[in-house]
Amino acid sequence: MSQRLLEANRRSVAAAAQVADRIRLLQDRAVLLARLGRVAEAEATLSDAEQQMPTDAPRALKLRFAYVRAIATYFANRFGDAQRKMYEALREARQSNEPTLIAECESALALFMQREGDVRAAAMHARSVLANGVAPLEARYRASLALASLHQDAHDHETAYRLCREAHEVVKDLDDEIAMASWLQRAALAKAAHARQSAGCGELDTQGVKEAIEALQQCIDYAAQVPDGPDATLDYLLLAEMHMLQKRYKQALGLYDLHLPQCEGDGDGLLHECTVAMSDRAYCLVQLGDIDTGYAQAVSALRRLDQSSPADTRAIVHENMAAALEAVQRPLPARQHRTMAHAAWDTHCHEQREARRLLHESTTTTLH
Repeated sequence: MSQRLLEANRRSVAAAAQVADRIRLLQDRAVLLARLGRVAEAEATLSDAEQQMPTDAPRALKLRFAYVRAIATYFANRFGDAQRKMYEALREARQSNEPTLIAECESALALFMQREGDVRAAAMHARSVLANGVAPLEARYRASLALASLHQDAHDHETAYRLCREAHEVVKDLDDEIAMASWLQRAALAKAAHARQSAGCGELDTQGVKEAIEALQQCIDYAAQVPDGPDATLDYLLLAEMHMLQKRYKQALGLYDLHLPQCEGDGDGLLHECTVAMSDRAYCLVQLGDIDTGYAQAVSALRRLDQSSPADTRAIVHENMAAALEAVQRPLPARQHRTMAHAAWDTHCHEQREARRLLHESTTTTLH
């Protein structure tokens, strides 16, 4: 979040004539800080707001603290806890019949559940927000972004691109640099995922890779221009991945060496993305002749797979493991891992077909 928005919020807090207005603005400030990764400051801001809370404050304002804390938990990379807290906040909002707060909670859950791969839940929450006549602009933005991501994950690209364009119109009205950065990142991730899947299925789309690189670079450049801008680690890792698909192994390796150490932190973090990046770095090393180091890292990436690993992650890791095994003259296990990679891609494609079915169970919701 840029200092511009934080400073505007500070001025609004100072000018607020009513205690309830000031508390609501402090809650908004906590959300801004959390989105910056400044979670401790966000909690301190919330504590300050709670101390100012009058006994006769509107119930919706009291309930909104739970929503803000769930947001802060998410940006602390504690995704499971954030999901649980947000559902609790939504339940309280529904029991109190607070439609604006309901929209805020559901818009966050649309993104939370999209990240978890729960297509039905994510789509339900997103569509509920877009049908909510009092949903705030930011909630509508989140919901449309989640729907666009769901359609992109399902390989329903035309619908995804349309929803992305509609989300872009909303984010322009928000005048929020971090929201714009998030929109740019989602669009870039979609292009990168499409390019990687095409390559994994044996149909490398060279133009698609170029477009993904352009989108990722645009995302990185934009974030760099925003004071206190969002972390671009994932963008750099995906940029390295696209260079690898172009067989520009030295360039990819340089990016991995710079940014891979930053991608693992506390909580759930970027676990799956880190696993893919480690595996791809192993492949680059093997292709550049550092076979022993590459093989060791391929094994490390393989050991990170578990029941929560998405099918496309498993496919990439097994494919790179196969390449490393071939480099150390172990053809039999290499064939076994390549077979597992093909099976994982098949599973991923099946999941996409099922996602498309779920998404088209009802009429696609658009922005109005």
